[in-house]
Amino acid sequence: MTSLIRKANIQGDIWPGLPKRFQTFLFFRIRKPEQFKVQLKAFVPEITTAETAAAWRDAKRREKELYPKDLRPSNMLPKTGVNISFSSTGLAALGKFVLDEKNVKKDKQMAARFRQLQLRGGLFGIGMYTDLVYEGWDDPRDLREAYKPYGENKERLIDGVILVTSNIEQDMVEKVNRVKEHFLKESDIDKDTYVLSNDPVIEFPLVRVGSTRPGGKEHFGFKDGISQPKIEGLDDLPKDKEPKAVKPGMIFSGYEGDEMGQPDWATDGSFMVIRDLQQLVPEFDKFLEDNTHKTPFAASSKCDPKEKLAAYLMGRWKNGTPVDMSPHDDKEGECEYHGSNNFDFHPIDKHEKCPFGAHIRKMRPRGDLNHDHAVIIRRGISYGSDVTPEEQAARKSSDQHEHERGLIFVCYQSDIRMGYSFLTTRWASNNHFPDKKTKYVGEHGPGLDAVVGQRLSHHPPRSLGLPDGNEPSESRIELDNWVIHRGGEYFFSPSIKALQEYLTGPHDYPELQKRT
Repeated sequence: MTSLIRKANIQGDIWPGLPKRFQTFLFFRIRKPEQFKVQLKAFVPEITTAETAAAWRDAKRREKELYPKDLRPSNMLPKTGVNISFSSTGLAALGKFVLDEKNVKKDKQMAARFRQLQLRGGLFGIGMYTDLVYEGWDDPRDLREAYKPYGENKERLIDGVILVTSNIEQDMVEKVNRVKEHFLKESDIDKDTYVLSNDPVIEFPLVRVGSTRPGGKEHFGFKDGISQPKIEGLDDLPKDKEPKAVKPGMIFSGYEGDEMGQPDWATDGSFMVIRDLQQLVPEFDKFLEDNTHKTPFAASSKCDPKEKLAAYLMGRWKNGTPVDMSPHDDKEGECEYHGSNNFDFHPIDKHEKCPFGAHIRKMRPRGDLNHDHAVIIRRGISYGSDVTPEEQAARKSSDQHEHERGLIFVCYQSDIRMGYSFLTTRWASNNHFPDKKTKYVGEHGPGLDAVVGQRLSHHPPRSLGLPDGNEPSESRIELDNWVIHRGGEYFFSPSIKALQEYLTGPHDYPELQKRT
């Protein structure tokens, strides 16, 4: 296991995150693997490392300390970041992953290479569609076409994704164009001349664009990106009741806390999950208005009663104030509460303040568990425009594509099954998590995560137990569905060294190449 964290070898979106008021996701499919390797190797210097991203972050902090907000120099910081990740089909196209293990396990020499070099992770291997449609709760009718298997052979269309981020939209657009030029131009043309190839090495089956919203809030109105795990050796130590720092191996491959036993080339990499989530904002707002009367203590709250219900669903008020710290007041004028992590849900045998089933309590139970054993770092971004006056009047989302809005959810972890998958299936979609709460909330359990919890049509109705002062609590509210899961994919974000050397090197199984 590696002990010293090598920031110069880690891609910067994993940690500490890229500057991203604007972001483009270039989902690509590899058409010519060997030519792509040549272009990829030349592309590596464009990739933003954790070392560079951390320097940008620190410079931004110094800028805030030195200058008032309206006098900060606009040219002080670099403005764009680039990262790249691969799905299992992408690694397979490069000859670095085996999708059909039977082909190699029959041969002694290939089997030895397989054991040494194959990236571990069953969910990564089969991809999100197979995992969440065939074995999970996704409805294939809701998915974007690019996320679905294509043709008679049911081929996956997405081999990887290039992230391009910036704090200035025009800078992002220019960088996106340069990235496309790099991979789509004629390879034998002078580097300063751009001629679009009629037979490019890759194609882009899907491009998604996102941007942050005012105040860092997502479309439902909640402050986003709060309560990221702190990593030992990288982040400041937690204080008071904040969750304990996590081992670096829970995010990065090859460090203490990573139990996957990955090959050496995977060290400093991380698995990335992208989840395309459409948000039905008018319907969410209508639910809040229509159900205020069912919300305990709403009438006595110092805030708008519907905001009290919203806070119960999320576990935080929309400005980021934790319900566990302030159950009846959003502390609007007290910034020290906004985004605070100094709470632990104690006493855990009651939910007098924060519901057991609130989103943030489902996703990070804090005092309800002794430790964090399912951890992700979130790097998502909103997409789409604000609700139109017509939608607001109808209290219904438009069917027109240009008015769609939501969140492109992104997270990193060293193990998808014990990270994203565990959180969304074992916790968010489990009515009885947190465990052992029936005595305090009734036989139906804490309830479903109101934001990301999933249920099929034949499952029991979506519901959430709310604190009402009784033991067990008697108040329970039926939930609508305001998030449509549009699909996504599982990726691996390799280290800089892996991109420079192993992934752009020869095919691991030349015997299989000869057969095709």
